[in-house]
Order: sequence, then structure tokens, then C-alpha cells
Amino acid sequence: MANQDKTPDATPKPTERQDHVYGTPPGAGDWRRITRLVLLAVLVVYTVLFFLMNRTSVDVSLVVTTVNIPLIWTLIGTFLLGAVVMYLLMYLRRRAERKART
Repeated sequence: MANQDKTPDATPKPTERQDHVYGTPPGAGDWRRITRLVLLAVLVVYTVLFFLMNRTSVDVSLVVTTVNIPLIWTLIGTFLLGAVVMYLLMYLRRRAERKART
């Protein structure tokens, strides 16, 4: 009986995988995600630098009048106008698809 008291009953089974401490090596899908994030970060940095380097004032013709404003505001306004147009086009396409289904 004394011999049975010295040996452990059983080794405890881990509830989680043992590689959780160090992490798992990235798989194929993870590399694709990492690449997209890196490219997005590079694009954002490039865009911000492009905007900041174009701070000189320019004459902008607004059909009715001409104004002298910094080029950065012209670029930002053009970007926002393009984003609104793309959003509206996507909205109209989704709406047409919904109508076609019914």
C-alpha cells in the first residue's frame, strides 16, 4: 500500500493545446492577411505623405467663380466626392439586385 501512495494516479491532461504559449506558425491564409495589412499601411502612409507634400495654393475654377485654396483641400475634396459617388453606385446596384430577386 505504501508503494501505491508514491505513484501518481495519472498525468493531468491539458485542456488546451501546448503550443498556445508560443503561438502557431502562420498558415497560408494568415500570410495573405498579413500581406494585405502591410500593403494597406504602405498605401495609407503614401497617401498621407502625398497630401502633406501638396500644400501649395492653387487656383481652382468652380464653374461660376475661381478660388485660390491649398491643393491639399482640393485633393481631399476630390477624394471624398469620389467616395460618395462609389457609395451611391454600390447602393444603386444592390437596390437593383434586390428588385430583380423579388
